[in-house]
Amino acid sequence: MSENRIAIVADKHEIETLQRLYAKATDLIGHGTEEKFEEGREIYRSIYTKDVDIRTANTGDAPLVAKGPDAWAEVCHNALKDYTGTQHLIGTQLTEVNGDEAQVESYLNAWHKNPDLTVYYFLGTYISKARRMPAGWRIYDMTLRLDTSGTVQTS
Repeated sequence: MSENRIAIVADKHEIETLQRLYAKATDLIGHGTEEKFEEGREIYRSIYTKDVDIRTANTGDAPLVAKGPDAWAEVCHNALKDYTGTQHLIGTQLTEVNGDEAQVESYLNAWHKNPDLTVYYFLGTYISKARRMPAGWRIYDMTLRLDTSGTVQTS
């Protein structure tokens, strides 16, 4: 394998890991404790640029919008605070690298447990743009698009 191909594979791995870390951070923020919120926010700060633009799309409601990792951490906290548990799973990831810029499309399965034991599921796609920075790749723009959702009863 050529040196260039090895570098592209390494870049794709680093970029895709950003989205996986996002899922971990979001579950920490949804955990509900100040300590977990801070841990999740620190992960957000490590994967995003300081001026990242983040938004939701196709939800049927007014989009959630934030600029910067701290603002998005607050948005997520407010969106998840009433659930008793969450799990955000990143599935298929399609990544294109073009020099110091990249785009990654990541499929999402997110499960949100309600106090009444129902589970709200959100199936969507993250469309993220990343840039190579001195400290490594960082996401500078992210859209979370809803593809489908619903509620199921659990026991």
